[in-house]
Amino acid sequence: MVPSRIIADLLTFVKPYVIMRPMERWLTYDQISLIPTRVSTLEHRAEADTSVQFGPVKLKVPIIAAPMPDVCGDAMTRRLRELGSLGIMHRFQGIEDRIHTSEWGSAQAIAVSLKDYEVDVKAVRDHEMHSIICLDTANGASEMVHRALGTLKDKYPDIFIVTGNVASRETFQKLEDWGADAIRVGIAGGSVCETRTETGVYSPMATVVYQCAHIPQDIETWKPRKALLIADGGIKDPAHLCKALALGADVVMMGGALAGTDESPGPIIRTEDGKLKKRLAGAASYITQKESTGKKPTYVEGAETLVEYRGPVADVIDRFAAGLRSSMSYMNARTLTEYKRNVRIVEVS
Repeated sequence: MVPSRIIADLLTFVKPYVIMRPMERWLTYDQISLIPTRVSTLEHRAEADTSVQFGPVKLKVPIIAAPMPDVCGDAMTRRLRELGSLGIMHRFQGIEDRIHTSEWGSAQAIAVSLKDYEVDVKAVRDHEMHSIICLDTANGASEMVHRALGTLKDKYPDIFIVTGNVASRETFQKLEDWGADAIRVGIAGGSVCETRTETGVYSPMATVVYQCAHIPQDIETWKPRKALLIADGGIKDPAHLCKALALGADVVMMGGALAGTDESPGPIIRTEDGKLKKRLAGAASYITQKESTGKKPTYVEGAETLVEYRGPVADVIDRFAAGLRSSMSYMNARTLTEYKRNVRIVEVS
């Protein structure tokens, strides 16, 4: 008979492996499909209203441009506002430049870093701007973000703060509890993000958006989700926009899909084969870090590439908006609330 002491030692060794949760199945946008189940009463897709309230601003189209140097500059933020969408000025420039660019219109969005957020937000408020502030960091589930949210909310109770990114239901709920008004959901889903290859961290977007949008609560303590959900990463075509919203996102954030437009920063480049391109570099890429700090980066989690030239950004926004309205008409939905309620989502992989 094996002595009880040895059995106890063996159980101590194997216990972590015995109680390990089963591996979960997480899906990407391309692994799901939207299924209509109702007879549509919409006579034209124009009857579908794609608007959503995002803090102090109402968006006609639920699209936000990512705060990336090769995506969101002066021309992009201005044009998107005219089109009923929103651009967030990237943090890789001085705060005065960000403020100057954003001082038009009735609402602005400005990205700040965890290092300089107190000084930058004070400058914004000194200009009497009621801006949307984006605490821009790769990992939103950190004590640094917790402290920053507490500091800013205590000092400016009326401030609207976007933060993230998060990759799970648990971390989404933490940021919501800390006071975030909108949370960017998705890690390593972007086209020039190399986090998954460098760290092994990656959240398949369909599942993470659905899980964060549908946080279960005990029936006695149930409360509605307060923070807006931004699906950030992997939005390559209108179908992805539709799926993200159907899964529960309030808005989507796009980078690569907007980078090749006339309004994105940087010149149009003609390649040797005669094709027109524009540069797209990730926020954590070598070139972005080198240009913003003047120093050689110690660690790189972003890529640099050339993307196809796409013409005016209006063409991109119009295409995505038309696709969404058409999808809403299939679901007999005149509002995005009805769209989420009427849609059926199935796995196709």
